[in-house]
Amino acid sequence: MSDTEISRAAEFTEILGIIHAGRSRAFEAVNVALIETYWAIGEQLSRKVAEAGWGKGVVAQLAAWLAARAPELKCFSPSNLWRMKQFYEPYAPLPKLATLLRELSWSKHLLLLSQCKSEEEKEFYLLSATRGRWSHRELDRQIKKSGFERTMLSDLKLATVSRVLPDTAAGVFKDSYLLDFLDLPETHSEAYKPVSS
Repeated sequence: MSDTEISRAAEFTEILGIIHAGRSRAFEAVNVALIETYWAIGEQLSRKVAEAGWGKGVVAQLAAWLAARAPELKCFSPSNLWRMKQFYEPYAPLPKLATLLRELSWSKHLLLLSQCKSEEEKEFYLLSATRGRWSHRELDRQIKKSGFERTMLSDLKLATVSRVLPDTAAGVFKDSYLLDFLDLPETHSEAYKPVSS
């Protein structure tokens, strides 16, 4: 390749990077709008259930009405509408977490709804997935590997130790890590072993 072709390829690659960045921002904007829409629907349904006594039957009627009025809308089945309510309710009293919800896709939220047993567990995975920018597959793997339970157990063990440590030492043990991806054997030891020559 000539110098001109190499230079041109670099310039074209730069433009391709701009296109990919723009597409990424567009996907993020669509996800934010989708999550905000599902949040608003969940809020409305939660209020109607509490104030007007709506149940699954009325939600089924709503789904049928939406399908008749706007057949192009495909994601508003009775079960999906009910999931939107279940999505809204645990996070509504937690405004700090509610802002993070927009950063995860709906499929990740469905994973949290279907596999997490407690509000604390949902909160843990929401924060972890957001901070770690976990893919759907990684979030599923962490849930199946009981990352929440292991972190809570390690924090309980640490709590008894940290009571006898000076205040400045508590921060040293603040973060816990899940190193499953290393595939270490069960008998792995982190003790230093000098290499013999």
